[in-house]
Amino acid sequence: MKINSLNQADTTGDLIAIIGAGARGLSVLERIVAFARADQFLAPIVVKVFDRDPFGAGCHSVHQPEHLLVNTIASQITVFSDPTVQGSGFQLAGPSFYEWLCDRDRSSSPSDPNAYYPRKRLGEYLAWSFDYLCSLAPTTVKIVTVSKYVVAASPIVASEGTIWKLKDESGDTHFVRYTFLTTGHEQEPLTPEQSEQRLFPVYPLDPAVQGIQPDETVAIEGLGLSACDVISMLTIGRGGKFNREQNGQVCYQASGQEPKMIGFARSGLPITARARNEKEVREQYQARFLTRSAIAQLKAKHGQLDFQTQVLPLLLADMEFVYSRTYVQKHKGFTAAHQFSNSYLAATQRQRRSLIAAEIPLHQHFDWQRLVNPIPSQSLSTYEHYKTWLDSYLHEDLSSANEGNLSNPFKSACDVLRDLRDNLRYVVDFGGLTEDSHRWFVQTFLPVMNRLAVGPPKARLEEMLALQSAGILKLDLGPHPRCQFDQTRRRFVIQGMFEQVEAHALIRSRIAMPPPQASANPLLRQLIADGISRPFMNGQFHPGGLDVSSDLNLISPANVVYPNFWVLGTPIEGPKFYTFILPRPFVNSTALLDADRVVQALRDQLTITKSGSVAVSALI
Repeated sequence: MKINSLNQADTTGDLIAIIGAGARGLSVLERIVAFARADQFLAPIVVKVFDRDPFGAGCHSVHQPEHLLVNTIASQITVFSDPTVQGSGFQLAGPSFYEWLCDRDRSSSPSDPNAYYPRKRLGEYLAWSFDYLCSLAPTTVKIVTVSKYVVAASPIVASEGTIWKLKDESGDTHFVRYTFLTTGHEQEPLTPEQSEQRLFPVYPLDPAVQGIQPDETVAIEGLGLSACDVISMLTIGRGGKFNREQNGQVCYQASGQEPKMIGFARSGLPITARARNEKEVREQYQARFLTRSAIAQLKAKHGQLDFQTQVLPLLLADMEFVYSRTYVQKHKGFTAAHQFSNSYLAATQRQRRSLIAAEIPLHQHFDWQRLVNPIPSQSLSTYEHYKTWLDSYLHEDLSSANEGNLSNPFKSACDVLRDLRDNLRYVVDFGGLTEDSHRWFVQTFLPVMNRLAVGPPKARLEEMLALQSAGILKLDLGPHPRCQFDQTRRRFVIQGMFEQVEAHALIRSRIAMPPPQASANPLLRQLIADGISRPFMNGQFHPGGLDVSSDLNLISPANVVYPNFWVLGTPIEGPKFYTFILPRPFVNSTALLDADRVVQALRDQLTITKSGSVAVSALI
């Protein structure tokens, strides 16, 4: 049952707060409703949900333009748990994003499970899911929406245990017994100096792009997913159109309102395109080498691990196996691929080398270093050589993406990085790597993984190529460019490998992940400043996030673990690895698994302290 205000007479029951009602907050609410419908709570509960309308949408605004796309196909997004989630015994039936789209568009053309839909549609699905969950809540669960942000949380020690005093942005206080912190991506604030220089963080997008004039040049630092958003806003968002010609090539029809754009990155390369999906909803590559069993054995023997020497070889063995099997399948057929798989998996390391040599030409063997740095040294001899190579590289990547993630050897191998993220989490989470190795993993390996495995829809690469041909987008500055602001000329100067270029404005197209003490979120800053929480540290290295226990409970600087305060999602990107994901159906999604675990813990605590609600009510 959903209500919009709570009178003192309505406070019978244990009070629970969900701070942040985006995808992670929805997952927690979904589990609470599922447990309540299965009579798992022995007393009534009141759930206060803090966020802005529409509840559920989170960072996926329902008001953003249609041309900004979700970077995940529709069939791989859901709000609802399923039987594959380990230890989850209670399910609610509810539609995936794809199923919701099918119902919504019944009168029009069929929805495509493998398509990338507008983010505003995802926001609408998430908001719909919030209302749907509220409608399913039994009478023993009251869901109270509070359209405000929480800016402070303080523990109050009572005889029955810790109670949390929350303060919202209006100064109102709320007392609750259990708290779930599930705030999502932050929007980096613009400093006066940045505003004066015209140096913009990528999000929010509107302030970043609205002041850039058609006769200006804008530099885009970083060529990942966020850069695709910027490029889309400055082209389609300004009336430009991408048209597919009869020969299949995409061309750009300019509106005259777009500026010139210069894209640059440390690698010198755009993020690779996501391959056409050929996998079923439930289909993921299952590790043959980087298995949980192998990881557990390494942990038991060594404790903290060294990623480069102990983990990466196993991961690369999986990638090489998939690459080689797919290559044999592509060139010799399915039966030959099955025979190769049987032989490879039973072989010694030396025998595998012989098997690969017998099946695959040397210049087409799997080569991790070529993936890390695909730019051949001879292409860097002159600008013309580099420009020719880059054009060929981008077209080859597009061709590979069109083949698909089961048919193309390169793309199938890169998809292993995506499919084995849970195995990597098992390695990395909660300080699983040594300090130096963790630093290398975050600063060196992760950017490569993101470039190879979490790219945009292939249509975005087609658009980049079209904009290059139209002379609107420049991508050929090469690796390791240097950018600085010229105070005299009021321009950003970017020194590439072959030339120096200038821009009137700079957009840093990467998502802000500041340490919690410097966060744009006042609640995270307050938790640190008041000594209630601490940044997660692996030795002297801070990969990000608040420190939490393995049960996702907040930890104070004095090592006090708060068992009734849980943190999920991006606020703990550091102790947890790769939290900025949407739940995926039928693959034991870590987002759904974490939500189930914390609500099980809530259930267990409610069972023990079911009489404690009176003390909370007395404080309101």
